Amino acid sequence: MAGVASNVPDWDGIPMLFDMQRFESGHRVWGHCVLSIFLASLLLACFQIRWDWIGAIANWFPFALPKYAVASAPRNAEWLVGVLGGLVFASIAMCAQLLHIPCDIVVSGGTGLSDWAIQPWWPFSSAAYVYPLIPWGDVGPTVILMCGIIVIAKRNSHLSQTSWLTIVVLCVYLVARGWARGTLFV
Repeated sequence: MAGVASNVPDWDGIPMLFDMQRFESGHRVWGHCVLSIFLASLLLACFQIRWDWIGAIANWFPFALPKYAVASAPRNAEWLVGVLGGLVFASIAMCAQLLHIPCDIVVSGGTGLSDWAIQPWWPFSSAAYVYPLIPWGDVGPTVILMCGIIVIAKRNSHLSQTSWLTIVVLCVYLVARGWARGTLFV
């Protein structure tokens, strides 16, 4: 769920399919602002409460995942369980989307591409932020994170250590790429 939510801010890239001018004006603005993140989190929570898409997806994989089940609540408390679950879901979705912002601030530009600034306070402010350490399309972070996930899947007993090591390696990669690109310590 957090993985899905963390990618929701990129909906502002959809105009690329129709009109590059609109894409350039709205990319990393419309979906990457705090207001849009808040509304998207509420919408995702409403969809989860109404259709339980996490449960449906978990039940598609009966051999890979433990059976998804919701603890039964007394009839008169079902609405409270739904609301509390929705609040937890919305909070996780919001945190995951907010983490997307600093990631996009440091991953920007590239060969032949301009740096895309993030406007997190749009439409209330046009303040924009970008600190391009890694060019867009660099596969390094994806490879590092996927290796961490594979190790965690194979050696679940070392979850914390592997998670921390993955984050440290990712940060070292970020600093090294920023240094090589000439954007770090400038």
